[in-house]
Amino acid sequence: MSRTYQRIVVAFLSVVFFAVPLAAGAKTVEEWLEGFETGEVWFGEDFHYDVTNEEACWELLMKPITVLDVDQRESVYPLVTPNGERVNEDKLGGFINGASAAVHVLGEDEDGWTLIEGLDYYNRLIRGYVKTSLLKEVTPNNKYGIIIDKLTQRLYVYIDGKLWSSVAVSTGLPNDEQPYNETAAGEYLICSWVGGFDSEGMYCDLAIRFNGGDMIHEVPHNVRADGSKSYSRWEALLGQRASHGCVRTARIKSPEGLNAQWLWDNLKMNTKVLVWDDRGRKMEYPDDNLTLYYNPEGGQYYHSDANCSSVRDKYLPLTGFPYAELDSGDYADLTPCSTCTTIKRKSVIDAENLARDAITVEEFNDLAASRGEETLPVEETADEPSGDVDEEPASTGVQITIRSND
Repeated sequence: MSRTYQRIVVAFLSVVFFAVPLAAGAKTVEEWLEGFETGEVWFGEDFHYDVTNEEACWELLMKPITVLDVDQRESVYPLVTPNGERVNEDKLGGFINGASAAVHVLGEDEDGWTLIEGLDYYNRLIRGYVKTSLLKEVTPNNKYGIIIDKLTQRLYVYIDGKLWSSVAVSTGLPNDEQPYNETAAGEYLICSWVGGFDSEGMYCDLAIRFNGGDMIHEVPHNVRADGSKSYSRWEALLGQRASHGCVRTARIKSPEGLNAQWLWDNLKMNTKVLVWDDRGRKMEYPDDNLTLYYNPEGGQYYHSDANCSSVRDKYLPLTGFPYAELDSGDYADLTPCSTCTTIKRKSVIDAENLARDAITVEEFNDLAASRGEETLPVEETADEPSGDVDEEPASTGVQITIRSND
């Protein structure tokens, strides 16, 4: 097994999928989802996840949505029957966040109750009854729209109906102890500018709330002894799942000027956010002729930009090579630049497609074998991660909930 393939596949399957040891008797992520449809069905079976179809994306971004008319930090538990038991009450599960999370209305009013469906923090589709008086239709802001695609791990901004720019993000990474770390798919509204907060030793700035405890914020940093900020640990994870449910967003500007600061400065209240699920979706390889770049004088990274801002001027422009050669020769030990590229190796793409059930283990092994890489045992499959609930719900099913941020 090549060092590159071993590093990527073993690290990905062993660390990402099984990042937290499974306690005896504990559920796996798959078991938490058992019996529930997930966010992959929210937009319908025939939905085309195509950010370049500006007309279709803008139409959906401008379409009014129905939300639950409670405070943005409150949530509602749908009930099995009107005024009955909760559909589900797992930790941080079974409820829908108020003010900003879309629900689908499934029935007519029944003596003050209406059947709806929405997505909880596990990305599970929760169907049940809520008070009809809680249903409120909201028309999104007509200037901006956002799509967050969990497959590509990018945030796309539309302005006046046109795709303007995109940047790399990190959405939630669930694990068996914290399955609620998933960033749920669905439709949301920007509802408040929160600012900075500390989360488990990392500082997250420019946070904008879109779904209860889930926010779009700048990639985290910590503060060095001299007072300067260090982003490197978390910037290196952009373009892949890494958070507790929030959407970590690049601080370095795209060529058009998009970054977390731009979102903070420019977005408006009720800007609509679409979160596209990745489950079951297959990521294709980049074109073999795609040009990547590196510094032949000891560079450790591969880049998408020949003049990447992270590289000293004396090494610019960088030297190009085709994507087809990324796993060969001196290129095999290069790692992706967190500033300018989210291009992944074929082995990484295969592993991620396997994790999303987009390909089978047999298909994974065929692809690996075609490149002369080691295969996985056929019998083994793998899967891929937030707060406490403190207050008792009111009779309407409304509850105050707190999910640990990021």
